Amino acid sequence: MSQIGLSFTSSGGTEHSFVFKNFGDTEMPRTYKSTAAFSFSANGTSILGGPAFRQKYQWVMSSIVTKAEAEQIDLLFQSWDTDRAQGLPAACGITDQTFGPEISASAVFVTPPSYNRLSPRLTLVSFGLEEV
Repeated sequence: MSQIGLSFTSSGGTEHSFVFKNFGDTEMPRTYKSTAAFSFSANGTSILGGPAFRQKYQWVMSSIVTKAEAEQIDLLFQSWDTDRAQGLPAACGITDQTFGPEISASAVFVTPPSYNRLSPRLTLVSFGLEEV
């Protein structure tokens, strides 16, 4: 089963977690952040650049959830954002089982959640995370 688990424990000890099982469309939510570069010098030599570590993952997610689940996701984000604003270590735990072997990582929000009302019961939530 393809799913992504997202969790955050605030500095006050409140735990938030959510499991996403649908992603709005057929796109995979996990990709690599493109930080490596390849080019040629003026004399034709290959130049490979980028950081001295593997390229990090990023997740661009959209999921159809119930109104109550959207409120849970918003509480998770608000809790994370409160700790971040206070300069505290703020990283979410993410477990990705969408493709290949399971991936567990720490991530931060790079695009805050946005919400689209689909019906009185359903909401489309979209946001972006980046591995740290």
